[in-house]
Order: sequence, then C-alpha cells, then structure tokens
Amino acid sequence: MTMQHSSNCAMSYCWIKRMRTVAVLVALGLTLPGAARQGDGKERKDLYANKAFYFATWGGPGSGSTDEQLAQMKRFADAGITDILPDADVPRLQELIAMGKPLGIRVHAWHWMMNVGGNEVCRQHPDWYSVNRLGQSCRDFHPYVGYYSFLSPFSPGAREHIKKGVREKAQIEGLASVHFDYIRYVDVVLGADLQKKYRHHGKPLVQDRLLPEYDFGYHPLARKEYKETFGVDPMEMDDPEENAAWQQFRMNAITTLVDECTEICHEAGVAASAAVFPFPQLGRQYVRQDWGHWNLDYCFPMAYKKDHQGNMQWVGFATREGVRDMRSGQRLITGVAVGDYGDNMADFEEAIVQAHDNGAIGISFFAAGSLTDKHLAIIKKYDEKYNR
Repeated sequence: MTMQHSSNCAMSYCWIKRMRTVAVLVALGLTLPGAARQGDGKERKDLYANKAFYFATWGGPGSGSTDEQLAQMKRFADAGITDILPDADVPRLQELIAMGKPLGIRVHAWHWMMNVGGNEVCRQHPDWYSVNRLGQSCRDFHPYVGYYSFLSPFSPGAREHIKKGVREKAQIEGLASVHFDYIRYVDVVLGADLQKKYRHHGKPLVQDRLLPEYDFGYHPLARKEYKETFGVDPMEMDDPEENAAWQQFRMNAITTLVDECTEICHEAGVAASAAVFPFPQLGRQYVRQDWGHWNLDYCFPMAYKKDHQGNMQWVGFATREGVRDMRSGQRLITGVAVGDYGDNMADFEEAIVQAHDNGAIGISFFAAGSLTDKHLAIIKKYDEKYNR
C-alpha cells in the first residue's frame, strides 16, 4: 500500500486450484464472471447508499483451500464487513467476486500506481522513472526500501502504462472499484516513528529539513515544462522547498493522472477509489499528494496513528480534516492499522467510534489477516449499533 502498507497480497494461482474453485462455485449455483466491461454506459450506483456505516478491509481471505477461503469470507460477512480490497490479478479478482457475491461482500481491485517495484516492462523504459534533486533515477536508486521504484507522472509512456493497468482491472465484471494505491511521489518526509526504522548514509535518518535524495519530481520533462512556464529550471532554484509553485506543479501532474484514471473507471461502469495519506495537508507535505482536489468517488485516508505519533484523537482528527475537504458527491472511509492497537480492544473500539462520529461513512482495516475473533466481535457490535 504505501510505506504503511508493506505487505503484498497478490498471489499466482495455478490452473488446478482455479478449477477446484470453479467446482465449488458451480455447486453453489454461481459462475465465474468474465472479463467483459461492466456497465457499458449504465449509470454507476453509489456503493454506500444502503447503510449508515460500512466496514471494509484491505486484503482477502488468504491462500488456503477453497473451503477455508469461503469460511473466512463468511466470517467477515457475519461480522458486518461488506467490502474487501485485495491486491490480486484479474483471474483471482474474478474468483473473489464470485465467492463474495452470495455473502454480500464486494471486491475492489487494490492496484499499485506510481510504485511499480521490479516490473520488468517498466525497467525496459528508463525514461519512465521519477528523478530526485540529485538527478538519481528511481529505476536504480531505491529510497528507504528496495521495492520503491516510482514512475514519473511527467512521462507520457509511464502515464500510458499506468492507465493500461487501471483499464484492465476496470473491465472486470462485478468489480466494485479500482482502488488506487501509491498514487503519489516518494515520501519527502516519513512519519516520526517510521524515520526511526531507516538510516541515512549509515546514520539514523533525521528529516528535519528537505533532503535532496527524497525530493522527487525532477524528471527532464517536468523541468523543461516548468522552465518554459516560469523561466527557471527547478534544479537551479536556491530553495525549492519554499517554492510553492514548484510543489503545486508537481502535485498537479499526479492530479491529472488520477482524473484520467477515474474517467477510465467510469467509462467501464465502475467506481474509482484510492488509499491516501491521513488528511490532505499531510499528504501534500509528506508525499506531494493533493487528494483534496481529485475527482475520485471514494477516498480511504490511512489514519495510522503510530506512523505519526498520534494519540487516540488522531483518527478523529484525520477523518474530520478529510471530510472537510471532500468534494460534492465524494465519500470518505477512514483507514486504520489493526496492529496500531495491539491487544487494546478498547482503543480499537474507540477508533471505530471516532471515524463514525467525525463524518466517515465507514472504516477500513489494514489488514484482513490481522482481524481476530475479538476484532470481529467488536465490528459486529458496531455494525448492529449503527445499522440496525
């Protein structure tokens, strides 16, 4: 997901396992949906119009047997979870859609956008990658962690590659939304607790100023366009950190890409959603992500309190700030990290209350595999309180 979403749930399933899944679904009177367009001009329905408050989770039912996966899906549904957001390929998403449909569980395609990891297609195009203020390409320089390989929103080839991936997922019949993740730049600043986990030139990482290694967006085409507009090469600025126009210029490139990808989703009849940083101002400051101006249907801000040394008021504050910046017709579902609460079920419960009381239409948990019976019992309690 972001640095905060470090697990990758995508799995490759062999033909035999898929056939076993088909057999179970046929026994249930279901069929696997094809990869045809959903909608074809039909009006999209609001996914969140029938209940007062919704429960979702990033991830899926795991990789056990088909019976085990169905049992896990039923476990989620019995607690009141209506949406799962797995990181999976098209065939796997089709399987999950068919599994979830009779249980009232919708499936969203959790889809990495700017960060492509070791994608071999992208590696054949060095000009697609983001560049930092030192001139280092994210193809070869991986800030913080080895899988950080971000593309540039200023590269036409990179943009087309990203839109192609969104288009492929959007055409899956029965999909609830394409869920954009890593739709941003490399972290300019990490949360205070996250900084403690990394080193900079062999020393503890301290980001009390803008370090050029982590200041991305200096793709040659970005520099050229900016200079043509404002008469100065961003590489030659005395203090690019203080140049608001340069910051906004880079954020606008992400925003236009988001809006183009949202349109692709809408043309296919599915919604567009995204995992974003806790609230718009923090997103702008930390990862140059101006999500308060995006034409999304649903925003899932990741209000992970430990990453930002937040106390129990963090979830409510982040939710309130995000809701305030929502455009007309947009909806917000607050994201929380289950691991932030450990065994403290009272605090986990309070996080649900704060999301609800500060204007979110639901809450999403990272990640599905972390939800114990105790967590699910609390979710069920609030599903009954808010929706029945």
